[in-house]
Amino acid sequence: MMPKQDQKNISYEDYIDRISGESIPAYEPDIGDEELELIKDVIRSNWLSEGKYVREFEKQLSTVCQRKYALAFNNCTAALITGMKSLGIGPGDDVIVQSLAHSADPNAISATGARPLFSDVNKDTLCLDIDSIERVVTKSTKAVLHIALYGNTSDLDELTEYCKENDLFLINDCAPALFGCFRGRSIASYGDFSALSFFADKTITTGEGGMLLTDNHEIISESNIYKHDGRRERGIDLIERKGFNYRITELQAAIGVAQMKKSDHFITQKKKNNKLYRNLLLNPKVKVFDFFDNEENIPHRNIIFVPSAPNLIEHLVSKGIGARTLFMPMHSQPVYDTGQIFDTTEELYSTGICLPSAPTLKDSEIEYVCKIINKFVN
Repeated sequence: MMPKQDQKNISYEDYIDRISGESIPAYEPDIGDEELELIKDVIRSNWLSEGKYVREFEKQLSTVCQRKYALAFNNCTAALITGMKSLGIGPGDDVIVQSLAHSADPNAISATGARPLFSDVNKDTLCLDIDSIERVVTKSTKAVLHIALYGNTSDLDELTEYCKENDLFLINDCAPALFGCFRGRSIASYGDFSALSFFADKTITTGEGGMLLTDNHEIISESNIYKHDGRRERGIDLIERKGFNYRITELQAAIGVAQMKKSDHFITQKKKNNKLYRNLLLNPKVKVFDFFDNEENIPHRNIIFVPSAPNLIEHLVSKGIGARTLFMPMHSQPVYDTGQIFDTTEELYSTGICLPSAPTLKDSEIEYVCKIINKFVN
């Protein structure tokens, strides 16, 4: 079993002080005049809830992600919950999800009343695969939740076929994988539905925000009802579902539309930065993670593996560098703590580090980070 991590009890103020002191942050968005102009347009219109910019943002994302329908949400978690409820997932159902995940994934499953069933991952992809699924699948399993972790992916064609053969829904959390492709096809085009995030550390951001994408009219219609407090249409008081207010604002969507115009630049910079890390991290004990296809995928994070992640992270943070662990495995988190043993997941967590990954990074900053790593790791 994975040993409990020593979690320091630091206050929120201490945490803010720490990250504010990072001279090279783990991530920062690239926001400028383009976003400001569209925000001004929204304010001048005096219409702050969903409007023309939300519809435009949805249209752009459905096109980029090769989907018939797109529905904007206040965050990706809301999109996941709503999509699963639209599939009829609920109490008595199991949904398989990898343990190496953001808490939003098992929490979203739990919010439907279903049970998250944790699995190990493939070491080469950081994602679940058919072998890891078959080790934990139950008679009550209704869906597989695939996570495009840090922008990478498993074999989505193989996974799609497996789910069809076994009468399982395929849910695709590609929160950090917008613009990424698998064998020439958008990663977000896979699954009964897929979900995106526009949190501040994603390739494009709206601060907070999410998107549900699907080719299924019933899923998009049901999701729209759940999103609007259980109403089929806003302004109508007939409540058909026990729904939620999961709406995004017009201000957020305006930022998203402006960010989409700059997306080619963001993609170019993120790929360039990843290549520079690869060229400069020459220490043989430092392994830079290889994405499934370095030409088609856009690295959400620049990830390395070293003999001891905690020691290097502490050293980098002391130098003002925003280094982070991989996600702490969910099967060992206090709220779940299943007692399972996932050797690959636990090894990845103890050795993996996310390095600064913003498109705003300067070459000199990456050179500085790599110089410190090469010298420290032994």
